[in-house]
Amino acid sequence: MKIYDWQISLWEQLLSEPEKLPHALLLGGPEGVGKLAFARALAARLLCENVPGEPSSLACGSCSSCTWLLSGNHPDFRLIQPEDGADAPAGEEGAETPPANASGPKPGQGSIRIDQIRALEDFVFVGSHRHGKRVALIAPAEQINPAGANALLKILEEPPSSVYFILVSSQQRRLLPTILSRCRNIVFGRPEPNQAERWLSAQGVGTGAELLQLTGGAPLVAADWAEQNRLASYRVVIEALAENPRDPVAMAVKWLGLLKSEQGFALPQLVEAVQKWVFDLSMLKIAGRCRYHGAWQNSLERLADKASTTGLMACYNDLQRIRAVARHPLNTQLFLEDMAARYLRALEVGRS
Repeated sequence: MKIYDWQISLWEQLLSEPEKLPHALLLGGPEGVGKLAFARALAARLLCENVPGEPSSLACGSCSSCTWLLSGNHPDFRLIQPEDGADAPAGEEGAETPPANASGPKPGQGSIRIDQIRALEDFVFVGSHRHGKRVALIAPAEQINPAGANALLKILEEPPSSVYFILVSSQQRRLLPTILSRCRNIVFGRPEPNQAERWLSAQGVGTGAELLQLTGGAPLVAADWAEQNRLASYRVVIEALAENPRDPVAMAVKWLGLLKSEQGFALPQLVEAVQKWVFDLSMLKIAGRCRYHGAWQNSLERLADKASTTGLMACYNDLQRIRAVARHPLNTQLFLEDMAARYLRALEVGRS
């Protein structure tokens, strides 16, 4: 199990005194910075039976425990993830999805149910197969349903000293305050742009700087975009927004054609692209700068000049709501026309 270069200092800080490691950790931070990889490396380190001499060393990778963990068959490790729903969208949870042979199912878009949490009770309270530590990794923790969260809270109240819980979340605010209070929060930030660009370059990504800007500085998301050629699709979406837009039907037709022709680019990703564009228009109106679309700043400034700040904020909030139903629209064409119309209203052009 490996960690990323930008996580080394955090790893060393956390494991400087491994005997003082708390029994419930929450790894929180933005998507695409390697939280799940860090969590799996930490689980391997806790379970390793041949830890190298340095306190902050990684797991040895060759003992029986490490071998079992890599094969997904370690009896003292549990990976709890959503079981129902489709695979995580590319560039989001998928950027941190564990290998296919990892213990447990691939993450879905459903919830972590109470029966999954209750299944941990025997794991936690019965005893270790290897007479050592046990680790339960829950990711993404914000997808635990309310009943499951309450069940987890009871387990966290008095866990055995040899049991460690590692929760991974990109939306910590969705967790119960009582769960948060029982976890030590480890905050993950985005790496420095130069470091992230170097890592992307080492992965063979030649458009690292642009991808990092579009993905908010998340290197794993940027790498996922490069692998799926998402940048080309994204540009098609932006072109429809940046050119002198007036007809929501024409915009919707262009986007629908993109969705049909690009297998890896789905409606949720299209809504996200529009949402980022509207966010940057709002930022230009309010603060005179943009976050995601430096390469399109001239077009943004031209549109922002005639846009309504109130309208842009309302459009952004609308997009936030409709993004939640973008996976299963009743009619994709009408969905896209409605989204385009909301955008045009914010620009005070086209249909009123």
